[in-house]
Amino acid sequence: MNSIQRKITFYAGGCFLLLFFTLSGAIYLEMERTVVPLNESLTQQIVNARSEQISYWFQQRTGEIEMLAKLAADHHWTRDDLLVESRKLEQRRSQDYESIRIVDLNGDSWASDGKSFSILERDYYKELISSKAPYVVSNVIVSHANEAEIVVILYRVEPLANEDVAYIAAAVPIGKMKEIAQEILVYDGKGSLIVNSKTPDSEDSRTNMSTFTASIDGVPGWKLNFQVPKAQLSQGMRKTQWSALMVGSVVGIFFLILVKLLGSSIVKPIQMLSQLMRQVESGDWSVRSNNQRRDEIGELGRSFNQMLINLYESEQEKKEMELQMIHEQIKPHFLYNTLDTIQWMAASHEANDVVDIVESLSTYFRLGLGSGSQFATLEQEFQHVESYLNIQCVRYEDILEYELRYDEQLEQQQIIRFILQPLVENAIYHGIKPLTDQKSKISIHAYEQGDQLIITVENNGVDIPESRLASIQETVRNGKEGRNEAIGFGLYSVSHRIRLAYGDLYGLKISSEQGITRMTLNMPLGGEKSCGKF
Repeated sequence: MNSIQRKITFYAGGCFLLLFFTLSGAIYLEMERTVVPLNESLTQQIVNARSEQISYWFQQRTGEIEMLAKLAADHHWTRDDLLVESRKLEQRRSQDYESIRIVDLNGDSWASDGKSFSILERDYYKELISSKAPYVVSNVIVSHANEAEIVVILYRVEPLANEDVAYIAAAVPIGKMKEIAQEILVYDGKGSLIVNSKTPDSEDSRTNMSTFTASIDGVPGWKLNFQVPKAQLSQGMRKTQWSALMVGSVVGIFFLILVKLLGSSIVKPIQMLSQLMRQVESGDWSVRSNNQRRDEIGELGRSFNQMLINLYESEQEKKEMELQMIHEQIKPHFLYNTLDTIQWMAASHEANDVVDIVESLSTYFRLGLGSGSQFATLEQEFQHVESYLNIQCVRYEDILEYELRYDEQLEQQQIIRFILQPLVENAIYHGIKPLTDQKSKISIHAYEQGDQLIITVENNGVDIPESRLASIQETVRNGKEGRNEAIGFGLYSVSHRIRLAYGDLYGLKISSEQGITRMTLNMPLGGEKSCGKF
């Protein structure tokens, strides 16, 4: 009795300790392998996100200055004209610009008050003169006007309208950049620290730091640096490991005490039941357990008695279950055979239209969903919209036909995925479907025009009413979403995605007159290389 109890305690305790140390080791190694890299990955994502925010902020400023430069070149503005428009931009974006000045070919910088000064010796002016870049960003300068820290965006005006309007110099405060960066260090293109919200660490402390870096797009050479103590990356892991060890130790001690206390009350009735089982093994089916306990051991004895009573019934049930399992295995084979028969019947009736529409539907979903990329080739986008048109032609066979054309050299051109189907859907439901007494045509054509990719979607269905057309054009032109206008929202979504990807110079134009409704998309050649993130 005591020997069995000691063995139970010994084996149970040994098994528990082995399991405990095995699990502890596995948890320790897994946390070492995953927690620190995960923390590093999350920290890098934060730095990347801050970099993207600063990049977007800079891109907004350079985009606004670029627009001023293009307007000045296109309209041959004088210096006074450009100063007036610059002043308007300053007033609209008073928090983003300290001043916007006009620089002539002699390097003199002019303001609206008529005062000027020379920037010939400024580093950023020399850098732009010696390069072919459209603009440069200076290092940090302390403004003479209000002692604020600024950077200067110096932008070319090309083609040159006159000698008085050669460059636009926009002084941009870096307060917004500091707000975005927070505790992250920002370095300019020369490696100088320009945003630092904490005191730099000593050389010795930096050796125990992990550094995370991200470049700032649109401002060459600028980068973010974020330093985190290496111990901090694993601090939470160490606490978790220590807590797990303490909890496991307490549970282990409690488990060993419990095993020892329960061993004496469990071992004896189990031994008696074991003796009865050995009698049954020898062929004596008349034995019964007389244990009257009301716990699990007593329930085990009563179950043993019931087992003996129902032994033959259990054998019979086992046979019936085996037969049922065989029967259940027959059902899938019957289903497979039935599906084969259906397939054979469809083939024998030559139901090719069913095959075609299923194939088109499969192509539509395969190309539409893609691999998670936001971009597809022009060839893939045309295949996708063609599968959609094939499905619609089955439904509107009497009123719909289509034509697809594009230059072969453009088939690998990268464009935004899923931008043609909404246009075609609008053409069908609002242009062609109302004409039930005639067949109408949708024509899709893609071609190259200068440095742009042009895609037109035309239909000869019902014209869009003038008032309705004006509302839709306003929606796609100003980027105001028409949620209460079904057709307006579909077109708005396409135009909005193009603008997000490539800028406000690109998007969607719509015309409808003399029985032809035309939707024209313009995008830059180069596709994914030319776009931002959206």
